[in-house]
Amino acid sequence: MNKYKTVMLTSALPFCITAATVEAQVNDEPGMMLEEVIVTARKRSESLQDVPLALTALSSGDIQDAGIDNVKDIALLTPGFTFASLVGNESSTPVIRGMSTTIGEPNVGFFIDGVYQSSRNIMDSMLGDTIDRVEIVKGPQSALFGRNTFAGAINFVTKKPSDEFTGQLTATTGNGGHHELRGNISGPLIDDRLLAQLGAVSTKTDGFFTNELTGDDLDSKESTIVTGALMFYPNDESEIVARVGFDKTRNGDNPLRFVDNNISAANPTPAPLPLALQGFEGEMPSYDDGFAVSPGFNNHDNFSASLAAEFSFEPFILTAITGYNDLDLESAIDNDYEARSIRYLRQEVDQEEFSQEFRLTSNSDGKATWMFGAYYYKLEKESVNDDRFVGEAWELAAALQGSPLAGLLPPGLVNHSQENTESFAIFGSFSYELSERLSLTLDGRWTTEDKDVSAMDTNPLSLSSGTFEESASFDNFVPRLTLDYKISDSSMLYTSVAKAVKTGGFNVATTTGAILDSERSYSPEESWNYELGMKNTLANGQATLNVAAFYTRWSDQIVRALGQTFAVLNANAGETSIQGLEAELQANLSPGLSVSAGLAYTDSSYDEYTFGALGGLGLDPVLDGTRLQFVSEYQANASVQYLRPMNDTIDWKTRIDVSYQSDQSTVQTATAFIESATLFNVRTGFETDTWEVTIWVENLFEEDSAVGGAFVSNQGSRYETANSLVNPTIAPQGFQAFNGLAWSRNEREWGVTARAKF
Repeated sequence: MNKYKTVMLTSALPFCITAATVEAQVNDEPGMMLEEVIVTARKRSESLQDVPLALTALSSGDIQDAGIDNVKDIALLTPGFTFASLVGNESSTPVIRGMSTTIGEPNVGFFIDGVYQSSRNIMDSMLGDTIDRVEIVKGPQSALFGRNTFAGAINFVTKKPSDEFTGQLTATTGNGGHHELRGNISGPLIDDRLLAQLGAVSTKTDGFFTNELTGDDLDSKESTIVTGALMFYPNDESEIVARVGFDKTRNGDNPLRFVDNNISAANPTPAPLPLALQGFEGEMPSYDDGFAVSPGFNNHDNFSASLAAEFSFEPFILTAITGYNDLDLESAIDNDYEARSIRYLRQEVDQEEFSQEFRLTSNSDGKATWMFGAYYYKLEKESVNDDRFVGEAWELAAALQGSPLAGLLPPGLVNHSQENTESFAIFGSFSYELSERLSLTLDGRWTTEDKDVSAMDTNPLSLSSGTFEESASFDNFVPRLTLDYKISDSSMLYTSVAKAVKTGGFNVATTTGAILDSERSYSPEESWNYELGMKNTLANGQATLNVAAFYTRWSDQIVRALGQTFAVLNANAGETSIQGLEAELQANLSPGLSVSAGLAYTDSSYDEYTFGALGGLGLDPVLDGTRLQFVSEYQANASVQYLRPMNDTIDWKTRIDVSYQSDQSTVQTATAFIESATLFNVRTGFETDTWEVTIWVENLFEEDSAVGGAFVSNQGSRYETANSLVNPTIAPQGFQAFNGLAWSRNEREWGVTARAKF
């Protein structure tokens, strides 16, 4: 605890120093006042300081100045938001305010211009030069955003095409074989009525780790993103924006290695097998080497399109947003994670999403403002998971079929599933000024959602198969009530209470065992959330200081569980309570010096949760009072940016970003964890109105803690145990059901970026 206190006190220094400095240096020099940030978190354009929500907004300037490339980078600069890397991009977990989930649909909804994006695979490729800002709204946003915003929403707002001809070209090179080329162009096509925008990003990285089985690069990454937009003004009161985007990504394997177990537990297999260690306790390491796998890949092709129209009338504004996404995923993973060919997983996903939103918003500045809307969403998803033993392990599994040992080495599973989701919602918001300073806002959303699934499981050895078909309907209403009080023209106090619901669903495919019919479905989860916050504008607009305290009661929580055949499943646990505090500061200390800082404390633990599978290993299955996985109790970030004119045309710009997050548990028992991490990123260079050159370093002091971890079935141990029982020349091997899988952190990254603007 002393370490945490030291870190938090150190991280609080920017708050103290800035508060004293801005109060001592209030002046009207050009560039001293903070630029007003306009956000759309409540489906209307408002100043960030007037919105009674805990909200972090990163502008296009922030994205460029901090070198933000992906969602992980966003999390480092957002208090209360972490991003947990597990065993692949499709299972990486965004966590806001301690509401973590490991499989199934996420608790954080991602949107591009208000259009929902269901896949986690594309979260690393949303950021290009056409992004105007990113809004991270903390706390449930079910009432206005809807789908999977149980813990919060992240909306990527793209730039509108400009009415003047502009563009830029950016080239980057760095260590690890990193090469990147970005470009965008925007301008009018027909007078000022039809405007166009085109952007592209091409990036390639060899990686930082070696596959010792082949001698080649392990973690290579390559992607190409192309975006385009047309904006049409039918008249002075209306606009129509059509956008398209295509993302092609080709990634190699991730730097994952098993951690040796060190906990004794009950023997899950009978004599004559010896006892084997059945768990890991302590810090999960970040390995530099020892990665040796049959080469795999993680590829996706994503096409997205949207059409947004806004028509302004005297009493109201009519908005219509149509969205379409077509995503194809294909991956192959050596999921024994070692040099021998034992087990291999191939996955294919083809999914389409369509959404349509209509809303009417009041177009007046009276005491009452309102918004009413309707939303339709449809998802069609087809998946194939082929998970089986290979090579000698496959031959042994075939030989054991029909014997008492067949259960120890099941050949695997081929799952072919079709999932459909269709939902319809009506939502609205009404705000009223109860007095000159006090306002009341009521938000609400009623949703009806239908899900159906058809899943066929096939034994790849016997070719026997079985089919599961089911459907379910879910209805819910989620309200939010907010009171905000203007203490003065520069300070606002607000409080809110909100209900959130995430619908249930079906367990369809798993890589660790067959799913029994009784384990196929899980129920909705819900929470009640309470927040008290304050927003302050200080020193005549030179600084802002926003704080929020929150409390959450979470029931029927959807968690990762094990089925009777060790299948990893979604299941409903008991209850969880979460409480925490967040603070954010922005300030200009001089015309060329700006700082920002954030602090977050999150206490997230189970009140009632029994993980029955632990009892089979002789471990305590009652986890009441245990903290949730992938939640940092403490977070802190600070940024300092300095701009100094060198002459009439050239400026020198330097930026330092520091982020800290405390350790995170990686298993339900919270006995294993990834260590706390502190990252320093530095960027410095020169710029003019037409060009920039920047030298940058990320992870300057080479933080070497693991970036993530999870516990998965040890397929190699299954094979070794079975082989020792049928081969008399091999000493009997104990069976380890699960091992920790650690995700290693990249070494220090550095490079140079050159940008030309016109």
